[in-house]
Amino acid sequence: MASKASRTLTAAAIAVALLSIPMAARALEVKKELGPYGGGGGGGGSAQPSGGGPQRANPIPKAAQQQLMQTVSDDSDSFLNAESEKKSSGQPYMDLEHAKFSYLPAQKGGKITVEAKLTASEYKPPKSGEGRGKATGNSKALVFNYQLDGNKWTSLEPPKWEDVKAEAAKSK
Repeated sequence: MASKASRTLTAAAIAVALLSIPMAARALEVKKELGPYGGGGGGGGSAQPSGGGPQRANPIPKAAQQQLMQTVSDDSDSFLNAESEKKSSGQPYMDLEHAKFSYLPAQKGGKITVEAKLTASEYKPPKSGEGRGKATGNSKALVFNYQLDGNKWTSLEPPKWEDVKAEAAKSK
């Protein structure tokens, strides 16, 4: 009886192992599709659609990437404060504290430009005042446009909110 149970467990372990192989292979494919700007520090947008071919190298040096994240953080403080005020007063707010950071670099006029986004979900604050509240299903992106001048990021225009669903519909 014990050997039958042992064989059943062994067969089950082998079946699970065999089923996990294709899933692990797919995970590697997904990682490759993220592009050169994906991963680390809250993620990044891909500058190239997945579809094969060589991936472009990120034109922004590591130090400038870190400075970009710091610049976006500094420039978003007033928006974070405004959304916190909305939450405190019981109004729906954008959760910028848990926003997804992404950026798309480009070359214009010999200079590096970047469209950086903080994509956040909208919440209705809880009546108790504790926690995030209930998600409304809406998302918006706070969009920043910068140009790298020497070793400093310069804003090309004031930050603006974009409706994420409307932006996704435009790109289709």
